[in-house]
Amino acid sequence: MGNGPSIFVRTPQEHLEHMWKNPNPLAYSCPPRHVRVYLLPEWTQGKNPMKEPWAALKNDFALEPTGELNLKKVKGKWALERCSAIDLERMQPFEEMCKGRLSPLALKVLADSQGVVWMYEPTPSEDTVSIRADRLRIVRQYDAAVERVMEATLGRISKLLDNGVVGESVSHHYPEHSGADPGIPDVPQEAHSKEAPVKGNVGEAEGSKTSATLYQQQRQLIFFAALLFLFYSGALGRYAQFGRDLAFGW
Repeated sequence: MGNGPSIFVRTPQEHLEHMWKNPNPLAYSCPPRHVRVYLLPEWTQGKNPMKEPWAALKNDFALEPTGELNLKKVKGKWALERCSAIDLERMQPFEEMCKGRLSPLALKVLADSQGVVWMYEPTPSEDTVSIRADRLRIVRQYDAAVERVMEATLGRISKLLDNGVVGESVSHHYPEHSGADPGIPDVPQEAHSKEAPVKGNVGEAEGSKTSATLYQQQRQLIFFAALLFLFYSGALGRYAQFGRDLAFGW
């Protein structure tokens, strides 16, 4: 049914920001045996809530078999400590007869002309305020860490690309000589023939080392490119939305 206030679930303010960034309008009409609820995270008594529909969380909630609305569904949906309906006629909190539930008659009386029941979250306790502040700090640190990782990844990819191009150009453009090496003084043919295999072995070793380095750089480049693709494609993207879903319920 949902969760109460916790560092692992979104706060009402986060739900509201998420709604603004990812608009998902409700259906034109409320489904049968449901009630449409608009909830204000903050509301001042005497103020008409219908003047600020953009500041309200919106959802359709299924009614109980008796036609009542269980307020636990509302609190669980948006991680509220408490919630209360607003009496639009008097512009004051509505006192339900049965705590935690709104009867079919109450829903009918409270609904506006569009059938929407307006609610708000009363001032939360100090514990809930502290929990939400801790969560906000953790989420900000998480976002900052993700940004640093992505900046480092981009820098590493750029470095690998530069090194790969240079390494490849060096490894494929060794100078070739024919005849005697002008840089080597005249030596007996026997000594020169003994030195040739040594040079060949050194050249082979350097070539193998260069190839291994390029192969390792190519593997790293593929890995970072794959990580970058996952980040921006949505699997880890939209500023680590997937990671926040797993870690913090974002």
